[in-house]
Amino acid sequence: MSKLNSLLCSLVASAAFLAQPLSSALAITPINITVRSGARQSFQGLGFSSTIAGSNGYAKLTQSQKDTLQRLLCNHAKFKIVRLWFDGNKYSPQPGVENIAVFVNPYVKSGFIADALANGCTTLLLAPGSIPSYMKSEDSIYIKDTEISNYAALLANFIYRMKAEYGVKLHATGILNEPNDNSIRFKDAQWPVMITALRQQLDNRNLQDVKIVTPELANADSIAARIIKVIKNDPEAWKALAAISTHSYNMAAVPWIASLIEGTDKEYWITEAGTNGPEEKGDALKAASAASRFLNDMNNRVTHWVWFIGHAPSHTEDNSTRIIPYSISPFQYQLFQKYYYFKQLTQTFDVGAVFRKSYSSLEKDMIWSYGKKPRITVASAKNPDGSWGIGISNYTSDQFIFTLPASLGLPEGTLATNPQSGRAAETFAVTVSIEELAEAGDIKMKMYRSNSNVNNVYIGTALMRKGTVTIPKVGSLDLITLRSQ
Repeated sequence: MSKLNSLLCSLVASAAFLAQPLSSALAITPINITVRSGARQSFQGLGFSSTIAGSNGYAKLTQSQKDTLQRLLCNHAKFKIVRLWFDGNKYSPQPGVENIAVFVNPYVKSGFIADALANGCTTLLLAPGSIPSYMKSEDSIYIKDTEISNYAALLANFIYRMKAEYGVKLHATGILNEPNDNSIRFKDAQWPVMITALRQQLDNRNLQDVKIVTPELANADSIAARIIKVIKNDPEAWKALAAISTHSYNMAAVPWIASLIEGTDKEYWITEAGTNGPEEKGDALKAASAASRFLNDMNNRVTHWVWFIGHAPSHTEDNSTRIIPYSISPFQYQLFQKYYYFKQLTQTFDVGAVFRKSYSSLEKDMIWSYGKKPRITVASAKNPDGSWGIGISNYTSDQFIFTLPASLGLPEGTLATNPQSGRAAETFAVTVSIEELAEAGDIKMKMYRSNSNVNNVYIGTALMRKGTVTIPKVGSLDLITLRSQ
């Protein structure tokens, strides 16, 4: 059997077949969301990263062009976090060598860091992408035990030098991006040693306020849970750690990982979320995916949420990684649809908004993880000004449907959806009940909507009575947000 037929047979076995016509979105399905009482995490903002290659492109822009890009994200869309990539192997190609120019040229001399801070970003996160090759064990893919303290010193010294020599204060640092996919890795038992060593090296340089955020695994899965438990079981390492971290792609934050920090003082950072491949303006499918993951992660104690690439030179085959792709000569930029979705979310949830846990009558915890994705994802928080925000994302679309080939021996025109995708388009009447407002009087809530080329549009007010409000029509790929006045 060919690989293609094998894949298709797998889809036949696991996909959702659709017996009804594609007009199912015309029906309206009721769904009830309960926002449980009890303050959870305080949201600290959205973020974005710039790759070194992207920052080299940034250096070719005029100051006005740079300010335009930074203003769109840091100011207009209220992004607060900037993630900066650090290549340990290029920084220290051999023992005793520290080539700081590989970071300074793209991020400092280009003006990237200064421009982001000047336009409203507040937090700089270092993203170590590799361990120097000379630190690798001769007989395995892991770092040598004897090199752990040296790697900790290397990171701490770099952070110190950036502050002392260039006036750049890095507020937080990772240890190794997506460590299970890296050419040099950490054994489980090495993680607590590394965290403790890094904390000591930072403290030795009077960098006590630099947070350690790790392990930055690609998925919130059993591997992430295992490593976080290993760290937590070491009291000294757990004390040294400021935040756990994972990424938000096919497997976003989940309750069983969020539970590991329940009752602790630890933050939860999504240090990378994204999509891959091409993208065109107005792509609501990718935007709804991003919004759904954000709301999922807010339901699972995430405090900081970082998209992979904010703005960078256009790359036709991989523009989906970007929020704002641009060309340099002539200077032109595009705002992808997810930009408007993000802007809508940040006008709904301020920095300092305290989230509650939301439950669905349809899909319970609304978990975005391996397998089919939730049709409706909802999250709600109380803002510092006392207002309440609600975000509702519909991740259903007929774009998920495809026709299986007749060669599989199935009736002609048999339809399926990929087992890792969303479901067929469906429209919902969403009723949200906030337990803490059950005794409140009538509350007016302003509503906004985004969809394909519908850009964060005001659609009127909804009346919440005794903590309950109904949005009668949330259609395919809609992002609907409400905020009390």
